[in-house]
Amino acid sequence: MSTPPIEPAVVELAGITHRYGPTVALSDCRLSIAPGEVHGLVGENGSGKSTVVKLLSGIMRPTEGEVRVGGRAVELRSPAAAQRHEIVTVFQETLVSDECSGIDNVFAGTDGIFRRARSGRAERQAAEQVVQSLGAPASILQSSPHHLSLAERQVLTLTRALVRPWRLLILDEATSALDLSTRDRLFALLDDHRREGRSVLFVSHRMDELEILIDRATVQRSGRTVGTVDKDEATPARLLSMMSGRSDAGEHHVRAEARARKASDVVLRGVELGLAAQAPAFDLDVRRGEILGIGGLDGQGGSHLVEVLAGVRPSTSGRVEVDRDGSWTRVTGYRQAFRSGIAYVPGKRQEEGLFPSLTVGDNLSLATLPRYSRVGVFRASSVLARVREEMSRLGVVPHDPSYPITGLSGGNAQKVLVGRWLAAEPDVLILNDPLRGVDLGTKRDFYALLRELTEAGTTVVMLSTEIEELLTCCDRVAVCQAERVFDVLEGEELTYDAVLAAMFGRHVDAPAGPTGPAGPAPHDSHDRKVTL
Repeated sequence: MSTPPIEPAVVELAGITHRYGPTVALSDCRLSIAPGEVHGLVGENGSGKSTVVKLLSGIMRPTEGEVRVGGRAVELRSPAAAQRHEIVTVFQETLVSDECSGIDNVFAGTDGIFRRARSGRAERQAAEQVVQSLGAPASILQSSPHHLSLAERQVLTLTRALVRPWRLLILDEATSALDLSTRDRLFALLDDHRREGRSVLFVSHRMDELEILIDRATVQRSGRTVGTVDKDEATPARLLSMMSGRSDAGEHHVRAEARARKASDVVLRGVELGLAAQAPAFDLDVRRGEILGIGGLDGQGGSHLVEVLAGVRPSTSGRVEVDRDGSWTRVTGYRQAFRSGIAYVPGKRQEEGLFPSLTVGDNLSLATLPRYSRVGVFRASSVLARVREEMSRLGVVPHDPSYPITGLSGGNAQKVLVGRWLAAEPDVLILNDPLRGVDLGTKRDFYALLRELTEAGTTVVMLSTEIEELLTCCDRVAVCQAERVFDVLEGEELTYDAVLAAMFGRHVDAPAGPTGPAGPAPHDSHDRKVTL
């Protein structure tokens, strides 16, 4: 009896090296994705993951080595060439145009690929089927993305990929903008597709998602492929160890230290705040020297709240006040808030934070240029020295102020954006989901940096979409639900179960035993006791 032939890999990277000038981004990178598998790609920022994704997406070409599709060497000279080989990519950034409708965003760039083979009605039906399978209303296809939530905008980018012919779907941190319900629907949809022999390259820093979804994982470190492990071996501890090169790469927690110290007086407050016309008003105090976490499901008011506190957008009712030398000053706008000692780091770094035409140094120094000028003349040496200091403090790679900001990985670009406002030495630092898509090693360093800031008297308000992150570094957590603060949790009340329950407008019973990052954090709702 003859042995059946071994089916070639859907996509394979063989001995890939890629250089950005003198910088080696990838060295002898090897990756093989089998038909019908979900393959994880993990590594810290600067490990080469973004370069792998760009090579497979046709955005750039390797300096050395081969890209093989179905066992044959190919040249992916452009995104259109990648599409012809049925490789489609969804990036972390929600890349949609507010000038076009949802349906136009979904089918943008498809002329000459398959658009002429479909009628307009067939296109709409295909897009509606995907959108609805992800739990979103079909009406988002007729709306301008400007009016959509972050999760709905990402649904459009996922739909754009899934309506195309594909054999390999690359998800580059594409779930970080999704709420849990949409994410789970996506995972179910991917299960259906993999049964048809289609494959997924899944790039994520969320260990729970990797455990749920992948068949194998390849680990990158410093531009090199460390190895590939099967699902059973791909435990968080094993992956962290491979990523860092250390055997003690367990997650670092500063939670106990954070809870041991008690913040004192109030420095920022919301008085009878209303975030929406029909939502109840609430009060919120932010204490000096604390890290106040803002949690909640997407679209439930968390992002709205941090923008109101920072003066970026007005509240529907009530007011925000900041303590300035013992007297309360009302926050009336973004510039006035900044002059009052409040700095804001936006969530959409590409759209709202970074200037793609500028260098790393220029982007980092924008908030502090006035302090280095005399009669309009800047002291370039002083600016450069401060830029280098902040880059070293944050571990920005490569450590070159003249490097283009567009050449940085997502995590390093985020460090630059955060560093810009840290350099301004604010009294209150407001962060809108600053670590979305950032690797675990960088997160640990960032948590330690936040603790240093609060020890020095800076107050931090941080929105995060990850419950574990809120538990790890925050002194208190205000959970938003239905466009208001549903509950503020601290001390022994601050547990994984309690935060999750509050996200759904419920109060959790007192837990028996450890919870949060230091103990079990189950993802099955049947494991939780919630008071209805």
